[in-house]
Amino acid sequence: MSTTLFTNARLVLDGADTLTEPRQVAVDGNRISSVGGGENSAPDADRVIDVGGRTLMPGLIDAHAHVTGLSLSPRNSEAEPGQIAWAAADYLRSALMDGFTTVREAGGADHRVARRLEQGSIVGPRLFYSGRALTQTGGGADFRTMDESVDPCGHVTPHSVMSVIVDGVDEVRRAAREELRLGATQLKLFASGGVVFPSKSHATRYEFSRAEIEAAVEEAAARDTYVMVHVYTDAGVRRCLQAGVRSIEHANFVTEETVAMMAEHAAFFDPTFISLLQRVESAGETGLSETIVHNITETIDRGRAVYGWARKHGVPIALGTDLWGPEARRCQLRELEIRSDLDEARNIVRSATAVNAELLMMPGLLGTIKQGAFADLLVVDGDPLRDARVLCNPDEKLLLVMKDGVIYSDRLTPKP
Repeated sequence: MSTTLFTNARLVLDGADTLTEPRQVAVDGNRISSVGGGENSAPDADRVIDVGGRTLMPGLIDAHAHVTGLSLSPRNSEAEPGQIAWAAADYLRSALMDGFTTVREAGGADHRVARRLEQGSIVGPRLFYSGRALTQTGGGADFRTMDESVDPCGHVTPHSVMSVIVDGVDEVRRAAREELRLGATQLKLFASGGVVFPSKSHATRYEFSRAEIEAAVEEAAARDTYVMVHVYTDAGVRRCLQAGVRSIEHANFVTEETVAMMAEHAAFFDPTFISLLQRVESAGETGLSETIVHNITETIDRGRAVYGWARKHGVPIALGTDLWGPEARRCQLRELEIRSDLDEARNIVRSATAVNAELLMMPGLLGTIKQGAFADLLVVDGDPLRDARVLCNPDEKLLLVMKDGVIYSDRLTPKP
C-alpha cells in the first residue's frame, strides 16, 4: 500500500469553528495514519503533497441521493437496463469529482451498482444503498396511473429500480428482509405522499401503520442498521418517531412540537431543499402545472421554518439532495448554497461531514480528519468554515479529491 503525506495544510477538524494553523496529515493505504503539527518531518512517504496553506477537509457526504434516474420521473419505465446503468455511473463519477466521497442512496441503486464500484469498473463515492424503497398501495412511491394495475417500478421487472409495493406487516417484513439480503445498508420507507407526484402535490397525512413501520425497524435492527423514511407531514413524522425510525427525510409540514419530539427520540432530520427548488426552476421545461409549482414553493418556505426549529431544539441536521436525473444532479452542490441562507458555514460543513457520518453509523471513520479514519479528503482553495459556498465552485476551488486513499483528481500538484 502506498503512503501519502500532506504538508502545510490548514485542517477542517470536527467541532472546530476555524481552520487550524498549517499541519501535516499522513495517509497509509486507505487510512489516515497520523495528524501532526506544523513540522514537515514524518516517516518516508511515497508521495508528499504541499498543500500550500490551503484547506484540507473531509470529503462531503450526500445523505439522500438517487443515482439511477434518467429524468425527473423515478419510474424509468421506458429505459433499458443499460441506460440506467450508464446514468448511475455518470452520476457517481460526477458526484465524486464535485467532492462527494460518500453518498447514501435513497432508492434505486442496488448490489449491482455497488459491485461495479467495488470492482473498479466504475468510479464514484462510497455507496450506502437502500435497494428498493418500500411503499404501500397508493403510497408515495406507487407510481401507477389509474389505467395500470402493474407498475414497472413497484413490482419485480427489469425496470424495477425505485420501489416495491407492500401491504400489511407480513409483506413489509418479507420485503425488508429481501432488501437486506441483497445487501441494503439501510431500509427506505415512504410514510406519506409526496409534493410533486403521484398525489398531485397533496401529500397524504400518513402511510403505513405503526405496526408496519415497526416491522421494518425491527428487521433493520436485527442486522445492526436502521430505517430512513420519506415523510412530509406532522402525523406521519410522529408515527415514524414512535416506531423507532432513525432518519426523517423532508418533514416540511411538521410543527415545532414535533421537531422537539425528533430531538427527544434522537432522530436525524434530513431536509432536501435543492430537489424542490430545482423542480421549480425547471417547471417550464418539464411541464409542471402552476398549482404544483405554487405548492412546491410553499413546501420550501415551510421547510425553512422547520430547519430553524431543528437548530433551536438541537436536532442533528443531515445534508441530502434528493435529485433525480443527470441534469438535476448538476445542482448537487447547491444544497450548501441554500443552507448558507439558513445556517452558519461551520454547521453546514459539519452536516455534510461528521453529522452525516454519524447518521450512516460510521462516526470517526468518515467525515473527519483523525487517526484511523478513512482517507477521504479534499483540498480546497478557500475557507469553507467562513463561507460554505466556496465548495459550490469545484472547477476553480476544488484542487484535489482523494477517496479511500486514492487520488482521483489533482490540480494542485504540478505536472512533470
